[in-house]
Amino acid sequence: MLRAAIDIGTHSVRLLVAEITGGRVVPVLRRMEITRLGEGLDDALILAPQAIGRTVRAVREFFDQARAAGARRVVVFGTSAVREARNRATLERDLSPICLRVLTGTQEADLAFRGVVAGLDGLPQPALVVDVGGGSTELVLGTREAVRSRVSLPLGAVRLTERFCRSDPVADVEAEALCRTVSAALRPHRSTFAGAAQAVGVGGTVTSLAAIDQGLDPYDPQRVHGYRIPASRLASIARGLCAMPLALRRRLPGLQPQRAEVICAGALIVQTVLEEIGLPDIVASEADLLWGALLEL
Repeated sequence: MLRAAIDIGTHSVRLLVAEITGGRVVPVLRRMEITRLGEGLDDALILAPQAIGRTVRAVREFFDQARAAGARRVVVFGTSAVREARNRATLERDLSPICLRVLTGTQEADLAFRGVVAGLDGLPQPALVVDVGGGSTELVLGTREAVRSRVSLPLGAVRLTERFCRSDPVADVEAEALCRTVSAALRPHRSTFAGAAQAVGVGGTVTSLAAIDQGLDPYDPQRVHGYRIPASRLASIARGLCAMPLALRRRLPGLQPQRAEVICAGALIVQTVLEEIGLPDIVASEADLLWGALLEL
């Protein structure tokens, strides 16, 4: 049976239509559109009308595509921007009759981990799943049998770009301030996640970094899935991205032009997570929150 999940994120809307067979997810259709729902949200926790309009159009289009592909069930869920917004009722009203489910940070973390377990074979255990979104970052430590610890932190790539990355290219003082903020938020959780055998990154930041490191043009999910980035190499990529003007980042092989504005903050978040937890590398996974949602929701 075909199922579909639509993820309304802070930065993008994503669709996955897949066949579920014996607990495994076999993708049939993937779509993604950057709608920047969380644009300006960090200031007043209000979704902008134009951001809601962009998002609603994308969700309706993806919903119709999922039905046309043969999906009998379609679940639509929102994450950081939706759960924080004071006016999320406006988004829910404009999406009607499509039903929107709002995930808590804990639910988002657990579903991301479930997706990784289902889609990444031979995973060293315990694994630390790092899900850098637009509005938040989830860290989940666990094995194939159970989640041990999880935390959702307000450290998304869109949020921190708007807060820190005001210069073009990103100034050293801005990058340093961003990293200090991430380090301070992670410090109370360092001992909790220090026992991880492997870091696994999900979401557009980590998959983009894997594609950039390989110079993939066009993007190839099969070459991204399972790709390992050493911590030292990731730090080098982050420095290079921050030193590069936005116009050049938009032409960088492996990076979607619409993600160029927020990739610096995203890369610095991942770099700081690896440094704070003391992990030597991170493996990119295409199996993520959407996979977990298809299996659990």
